[in-house]
Amino acid sequence: MDAQKILSKADEIETARRAARKDAIGPLAAILAERKHLEAALAETEAPYRKAYTKAEAAGWSGAELSQLGAEVPEAPRRARGKQTGIRNRPASRAEVPPQTPVNG
Repeated sequence: MDAQKILSKADEIETARRAARKDAIGPLAAILAERKHLEAALAETEAPYRKAYTKAEAAGWSGAELSQLGAEVPEAPRRARGKQTGIRNRPASRAEVPPQTPVNG
């Protein structure tokens, strides 16, 4: 087999491998897109769910009763982290720097 035939065969193998990989990823890509869509839809229900659950509790429903109905205790809302400030971010002033003693002194 000459070099050209070997290279041609290598191209065929590589093309078949790429096609198989692309075929295999198709179903995953479709399901992944659907999952992302459903996760976004679920996230949109979090705040109204918390509000409704709290309102049910305020009306006298116990957590155990709500659980029997299939309701789960809602997660606390996540808060955005603010910019941290403090001593770590502030450069030391001259008064805060301890005096230096000479090395040869």
